[in-house]
Amino acid sequence: MTWSFLAPESHLLLTMSVVVLLGALAVVVPTLVALRRRTSTDALVWADQVRRDPAAAWAVDRVLRGIEASCVGAGVLFPGAVRITIGATVRIDVASPTIAPPAPWTATPDGRTWSAPMWALQTVPLVGGAPAEFATAVSLGTRQDETVVVDLRRVGGIVALRGEGAARQALLVRLVEQLATAPWAVGTSVLEVGSPVGVGTPVTVHEAIAAVTADATPGLLVVSRVPSGADGRELARLLERPGGRWACVAAAPHPLARWTLEARRDGTHVSDELGTLQWAALGRSVPADPAAPVDAALPADVREQA
Repeated sequence: MTWSFLAPESHLLLTMSVVVLLGALAVVVPTLVALRRRTSTDALVWADQVRRDPAAAWAVDRVLRGIEASCVGAGVLFPGAVRITIGATVRIDVASPTIAPPAPWTATPDGRTWSAPMWALQTVPLVGGAPAEFATAVSLGTRQDETVVVDLRRVGGIVALRGEGAARQALLVRLVEQLATAPWAVGTSVLEVGSPVGVGTPVTVHEAIAAVTADATPGLLVVSRVPSGADGRELARLLERPGGRWACVAAAPHPLARWTLEARRDGTHVSDELGTLQWAALGRSVPADPAAPVDAALPADVREQA
């Protein structure tokens, strides 16, 4: 039959086609959304039951100690690391460009990145104990066969999290747990404002600012949200000081944040600085209770912020 505006049969055929299409969409779209949501939720719940591999911390510690030992052996002052990517090749995004690194490192022409084969770094004789240089360094996730470590204080400002509350909580817990258990972070203070994790020492905003101002020991400040007004601006200013030993992670996004990581329920986080990393691969020091609701950890007003 040839369709025509003048033929009633054509109008009926068109109407029936539209009805069938709308009916199909009414079934397919909710199904796809439900499947995606269920997959995301299951991924989050599964990830929180995974125990961290004890060997992972040992491997990172060996790399950090190798970095320090290579510099000490050559009499080179280490310029600090913002990011360290650990795989078959170890790459360091240094805080200050340096074109003459010690062996076994080679530098890019601009001096911003050092690299060395893992096998070569493992032959460097270690010196002393855990390096104090990396007191606020944490693994932020994995990409393929590489682990990405960030020294939070070298970010030079606040690191904020955004995304769904349960995913932010999962990532935040992993960061704080590392500083509580990592051999290179012994002596690192963890203070909390608003108890977003419940692991560190609870303090007021003014007590937190006083600790960062004193800068007496390395430390991590974890806040439910960046303080408003003058307190927030002062905290950001203090964290931007060259040579400061404190870092700050906020459980909610804020315009004053230097980096913002979008945590996702599928076990990844995304940012301009790091790209896409798998936070779920980090595991938990103590796996969470599977019966606990995954969305109840952060305060309600923080969970609502994206």
